[in-house]
Amino acid sequence: MLPAADPALSTPGRRRLALRSAGYLLLALPLVLAVYQRLPVPMVPRSSLVMGLVVMLLLLALAYGLLRREGRSIADLGLTPLRRAFVHLGMGLLAGGMLFGAATLLSALALRVEWRPMAAPQAAAIGGALLFHLVTNACEELAWRGYAFDGLLRGLGHWPAQAVVALVAAVFHVLCGWSWQVALVSTTAGSLLFGLVFIRWRSVPAAIGVHAAWNWTRDLVMSPGSAAALFEVRGLEGWGPGQWQTAQAIYVGVTLAACGGLLLALHRRERGEPP
Repeated sequence: MLPAADPALSTPGRRRLALRSAGYLLLALPLVLAVYQRLPVPMVPRSSLVMGLVVMLLLLALAYGLLRREGRSIADLGLTPLRRAFVHLGMGLLAGGMLFGAATLLSALALRVEWRPMAAPQAAAIGGALLFHLVTNACEELAWRGYAFDGLLRGLGHWPAQAVVALVAAVFHVLCGWSWQVALVSTTAGSLLFGLVFIRWRSVPAAIGVHAAWNWTRDLVMSPGSAAALFEVRGLEGWGPGQWQTAQAIYVGVTLAACGGLLLALHRRERGEPP
């Protein structure tokens, strides 16, 4: 079932909740930006991993305080109990890797791409890349899909909440150097997917897993020159704008197809049908 605005809240109550959630988003934006851009933060080393851990804890503490003020807990975001959170994280990692893999196979069928196994994969770099994406994407998901998204769902309903979060995520990616076109198309599709994952399982860890696995699998199989690569990718250097746009369309299309599957599953659950 797609969430509507919480009927238990009065109209002023929903408005206040939406404003608190928007305030959380605006506060989280520069914090997450500092992680990726390594902006100077007092008493924090300029390392994305260390800054990511600090920001992750700050966002968790802020969400905990706001939820407690409302008489709720971080269990409402799927962050406890820990066993459930780690199971959802693992499920998300598996699903995200499979999703990127499917999009990559479709790209290989449509475009000229060749993979050759790396002679000596760097295990430390591969593990380091996974840790990096888990920490940095945890910051993003706690910012965009944590307290803020949950509050916007209760205050505004599903589609308005998705639109607000997708816009903030797009602005974040533009500030990180993406073009508006790529940010609005690719980021919006990803934002919709991660939001639906959160709704389906009521779990921020599940969304973190999907997000991190997508980025990590890209490092492994579709990032020429990456120290974490498992394969040497050939053919990308000859792509023109048309090929890159086709590839983007394939990856976005697979993401939207997954969104469609989640929407269907949510509607079936609403009608009491088996998943």
